[in-house]
Amino acid sequence: MAERLTREQMAEKYPNQSIGITNIKYENNDGVTIESAEVVYTPEDKTPEELLALQVSGSEDIMCWYTTGSKVNVGVLTLC
Repeated sequence: MAERLTREQMAEKYPNQSIGITNIKYENNDGVTIESAEVVYTPEDKTPEELLALQVSGSEDIMCWYTTGSKVNVGVLTLC
């Protein structure tokens, strides 16, 4: 079952990890800054590569999101 968390809660619960999120609510509806989302996949469920494949395919309306740290996901690459 999906759990709705704020961006801060996601970072605290899953630090420095990629998670799969959906039903994203953005701050000020800016389409960029995540306010909260439903966490549907954790690192126990899917690897970052599997999450990114789901995001690219669009089959589950999943966004692969890296919670904290200095990594920036750009398309299919992760810049460190």
